[in-house]
Amino acid sequence: MSSMTLQAQHVASQTSQWLRDVARAIRTGFHSHLHFHVLALTVYGVGVIECMALGLKVNYTFVSLVSGSTFFFLWVVVGLWLLATLVKHILSGKGGSPFAVLATKLRDDILSPTRVSNTLHIFLANGIFFIGFIAIKKAIPVLHPFAFDETLMQLDKALHFGVLPHEWLHAVFGAPAVLFAFNVNYNMWFLAILSCMFWFGFAGKDSFLRHRYLLSYFSSWILGTLIIGTLLSSAGPCFYGYVVPGENPYAPLMATLAAANEHLPLWALPTQDALWQSHLRGFGDIEGVSAMPSLHVGTAILFVLLARAHGARWFKWFAYVFAFGIFAGSILLGWHYAVDGYAGAAIALFCWWASGKFLSWRFAQGAPQ
Repeated sequence: MSSMTLQAQHVASQTSQWLRDVARAIRTGFHSHLHFHVLALTVYGVGVIECMALGLKVNYTFVSLVSGSTFFFLWVVVGLWLLATLVKHILSGKGGSPFAVLATKLRDDILSPTRVSNTLHIFLANGIFFIGFIAIKKAIPVLHPFAFDETLMQLDKALHFGVLPHEWLHAVFGAPAVLFAFNVNYNMWFLAILSCMFWFGFAGKDSFLRHRYLLSYFSSWILGTLIIGTLLSSAGPCFYGYVVPGENPYAPLMATLAAANEHLPLWALPTQDALWQSHLRGFGDIEGVSAMPSLHVGTAILFVLLARAHGARWFKWFAYVFAFGIFAGSILLGWHYAVDGYAGAAIALFCWWASGKFLSWRFAQGAPQ
């Protein structure tokens, strides 16, 4: 038998063993990830049923867009990882085939059975969850028409000594260049969310912190937007004039943003226009008008809690600055009332605490390390 035939048989044997190990890891992973699948399927089922009952279409476009971005990002990460491995091998001066080094990296690390299982379970649950989430969120104003915007505006005034918070913030941060910087930070929120999802979704090892962050993340959306957001249905300052009759106290804010947009682009404005048009049509690429509570702020607070648990000083500084930028930006750009942010932060803190308690019980025996 030739050496090439023996090598081919060896590769086939390794591949077969890898597939068996992956299948075993996926089966085992169902138990440790059960809470994510239950949440995802529950939210998906409620969303589909609610849309059917209200005569709304379930929108898969946004989720497919996010999934496409996610898979593209995944291939970029894997490609850069392999490139770094190759450069490190070349600089080390060690002999051997570079292709063998990359194959080993793929098999033993990047495509290790545990990493494949973790990735499959989390990204599958995430995709299913957000189909249902978007369906429920877009149904909020149909199920419970916007009713709390004036109340939230008055509460903002009462808590801030008779002044709307954006008036204070614009006095300090109202220059077009500064507003542009806040808008950039606000848009970076999606990248931060995606990065954390990759960090823990594409993890090579399971851990308590991994489960705690992800469970806090999912439960914050459920408690915040899907439950409290439905009960306290509100559109937000940028849409105040559309939902509350009479004088619009946020008209000067929107006029200031429109003027700043003439100097530097504020992407919040066209996004708000597209979101409102989707709301009027009942369907669109981006859907779901809901202000209370702010889960932009809530998830930014989760970054702070994650950074504190992680312990790295640079991460904590970044998380604190980022969270402040998201909170201030949500008000400066007209997305949220200040009380939306306070509520979002409280929800994140509660979900972090509750997730820790639940997981301590869930993994009391055989907890992931």
